[in-house]
Amino acid sequence: MKIETIIHSNGSKWGGESPDSIQKLIDVLGNNTIEERFFKSFFKVDKTGKVWYQCCPIDKSVNGNKMIFFGNFEEISHVFRIETNDPDIISKLSQAIRANKGWELYRERNLIKNAINN
Repeated sequence: MKIETIIHSNGSKWGGESPDSIQKLIDVLGNNTIEERFFKSFFKVDKTGKVWYQCCPIDKSVNGNKMIFFGNFEEISHVFRIETNDPDIISKLSQAIRANKGWELYRERNLIKNAINN
């Protein structure tokens, strides 16, 4: 398996500027709260017609072997969307997101709210 990381966006950058490093994102995750909207649940139909449930800024790629990390923050604008199958990056970003204030504040609340409504 070829290890690949694609940084679609990381940081508030103008067109053509290089995205921030993964370490910079980990630092931002440690000091700022992921916005609640990135923990909202919704239904999405993929290319195969399957409906799936999303409620987290950590997502398994439809392609199967990659993870997608995405979000923005309440205190600052630092949008991120990173797609990777690198186990080291997956581990670091997963840990940083799960340790983020937004995970504790919003994830469980939105899971409960959506379970009641669905």
